[in-house]
Amino acid sequence: MNYLGNGFFRNGLGFNNGEFNYLKTDIYEHDNTYYLKIEVPGIEKENIQVDYENGYLTVSVKQENIFEETNEYIRKERVMSEKERTFYVGDVNEDSIKASCQNGILTVTLDKKEEKKETKKQIIIE
Repeated sequence: MNYLGNGFFRNGLGFNNGEFNYLKTDIYEHDNTYYLKIEVPGIEKENIQVDYENGYLTVSVKQENIFEETNEYIRKERVMSEKERTFYVGDVNEDSIKASCQNGILTVTLDKKEEKKETKKQIIIE
């Protein structure tokens, strides 16, 4: 079953709180793997967390801007922020989930579990 295609796009594009301007994500499928490419510009990989639980993939980022307390700022627009986005990915192979971050793009790969084939067998009564 194609969870990302059927569930993700049908259910409000997977946004968990209606915001459309953060953690922009491209999702595609190739062979038996889903790929998520998530924009995380300026975020160190130590400040990114990826979790999988019960069919949901959650990406959390924390952006910290350290300011010199000795300066008297006229205006501060760079502040600490935390962002999180959750995607329903369905039943994937948990052991094969991988994530890497390069040039401001977090790439998460998820291998699909092989679909269980339903088998039907007639039992002979002895």
